Amino acid sequence: MPAMSDPQIESALKDLMAASWSELPHSLLEEAKKAVSKSTDDAAGQEALKNVFRAAEACEEFGGVLVTLRMALDDLCGLTGENVGPLPGYVEDAVKSTYNRYMTYLESFGPDEHILRKKVENELGTKMIHLKMKCSGIGSEWGKITLIGTSGISGSYVELRA
Repeated sequence: MPAMSDPQIESALKDLMAASWSELPHSLLEEAKKAVSKSTDDAAGQEALKNVFRAAEACEEFGGVLVTLRMALDDLCGLTGENVGPLPGYVEDAVKSTYNRYMTYLESFGPDEHILRKKVENELGTKMIHLKMKCSGIGSEWGKITLIGTSGISGSYVELRA
């Protein structure tokens, strides 16, 4: 993240990074929109805030898709697994598609967006792992799904705070 000279932009960015992106509060969205649209000399900070804001909205939307898919799997298999069987083709395609979209999204982050990538991994990785736990016979590529703390200490929040 770049150094920020505008306190309103810095505050909005920190608030977004600290919030859960499962369901973004309306007040937080308004604060971010206000900071993004204001006239300021802090162009780098404003661009960083725009990127975080877009990522937060994307995570909120995609997280909803993941929860809906997990609920569909629960309906098919039963909560305790009493109806376990092969997945219908359309559900299997949906699971594969979500994996591909998730990995493509993570790969889209540049090297200067490492902290933002970790936040996205933290927000969506748990939901992806919940899908993984519901399905058997999926590819080994699902082992690439990481959460903060399990993806190595290099670049993690632990390292950045040390």
